[in-house]
Amino acid sequence: MKELTFESWQQYLAFIQHKFMQKGHKKGLEGDALAEYVNKHEQNAAVVWAENDGDTCIKQQGYITLLVWKDEQGQRRIGRGRPKKSSCEKLNHSIHVRLDDAAYAKLNSYCQEKKLDLSEAIRFLIDTL
Repeated sequence: MKELTFESWQQYLAFIQHKFMQKGHKKGLEGDALAEYVNKHEQNAAVVWAENDGDTCIKQQGYITLLVWKDEQGQRRIGRGRPKKSSCEKLNHSIHVRLDDAAYAKLNSYCQEKKLDLSEAIRFLIDTL
């Protein structure tokens, strides 16, 4: 699977144009045949952008990530989503703890004092051990 992140339609279109210009040259296409080949892929890119609601993603998140992979028949599939976190940012272990009312109130007041989420506060307190 390959992740491609773009911050605008123009950036995505420039990527598509460059990519298929290179592929066209490798296939030996020139002139009108090359222009037609690139144009066909530009149109496909517009369809992919519309199907994945690219403009809305850009407005909401400031970027869009297209995930490209091949399905069972070897056809490329495209989806969208957030970029994956790097392995150094991943939190691999989840825990569940039951607290009595007093301990929970104490933890909440600490979080409000330090302006932290519960998870951040717990991680911070563990780091102080």
